[in-house]
Amino acid sequence: MALNIIKAFDEIAGHDRLIQELSEAIKNDLFYEDAGRFFRIQPGIKGGQQVVALNPLEYVTRKDEGCGHTSDGFAINGITQMWEPTLAKVSIKMCFSEFMDAFTRWGLANGYDIHKLDEANFFDFIKYQVANAMNADFTRLALFGDADIASQNILADANKAKYYDVVKRGLIPTLQYFKTITELQDNFIVIDANSKPTRAEQMTLPIDYARLLFEELTDEQYFESNQILTSASLYKNYKNFLRDTMLESSKSELQNGMDSLRFDGEDLTQIRFHDKKRLEDFTKDGRTHLPHFAVNTNKDNLVIGVDDVNSLTDLRLEYIGGEDEHFYIKGNYQVDFKIPNPMALKAAF
Repeated sequence: MALNIIKAFDEIAGHDRLIQELSEAIKNDLFYEDAGRFFRIQPGIKGGQQVVALNPLEYVTRKDEGCGHTSDGFAINGITQMWEPTLAKVSIKMCFSEFMDAFTRWGLANGYDIHKLDEANFFDFIKYQVANAMNADFTRLALFGDADIASQNILADANKAKYYDVVKRGLIPTLQYFKTITELQDNFIVIDANSKPTRAEQMTLPIDYARLLFEELTDEQYFESNQILTSASLYKNYKNFLRDTMLESSKSELQNGMDSLRFDGEDLTQIRFHDKKRLEDFTKDGRTHLPHFAVNTNKDNLVIGVDDVNSLTDLRLEYIGGEDEHFYIKGNYQVDFKIPNPMALKAAF
């Protein structure tokens, strides 16, 4: 490989314009692509900004009773939340041999002649490496982030709490919190399979389990929605139900890898990453914490807030030779998660 990796790395690290371009490229990949499939990304949030959902007024129109007509008083009810973005720090460290190997593999995977890789390729590789490393963290925080996770004894490895307590509440903890509010409790359904004593029992679902659950999520729905976001386990159960019950002429669609389903006119969107993390980080003593979930709402009601203006503005690249001989990539961004209108959803977990 003719390219001098250390020299190319140092040139990017010492060039303000290249650092800025790298930062913007990483943000575009991270904030607006992968996570954007499941959530709405809202840039420019500030701590203390209100997020308000108001109950609509009604029963304000009646027959005119003439001069004696009296007006009724009304209270404005709703739920108010605050954006509380947390500074999330990113730190990547790779030794020289690991970095070289990763660059070579990246080049081969993208169809490049590894003997002709140049500075532009190296720039793209760093962008990929950073965004790819951060992407899993970003989605994990949006799903499971919980400032109090260390005290709950639900992680297989307690030392991983520092990778989950970055934001106050991600999607699942937010749903759990809303379930404690009296006026919202009818919006939640208990998935009894989650309480089974072993993972084997948790994952053994009747063939029509997901179908019946999705029906509950869409019954008596009085809000606008466009997706049912679900664990891959429930998605697969519903897919198997269709395979076993649908007409023979339609089964080929599923057998050929059909990966886009709908239920009652709404998109079914599975998050495989949810199930992967539940298995890896939330399974202990033969049991998984909340392996199944589903939420019926509008995608715009699931919001990841980022301080887009200040995100990754201090992105730093550094190579230290000698006995250390490591590449370092560091940066930070501010992030939070909110469900602006908890009245416009039905969820199960």
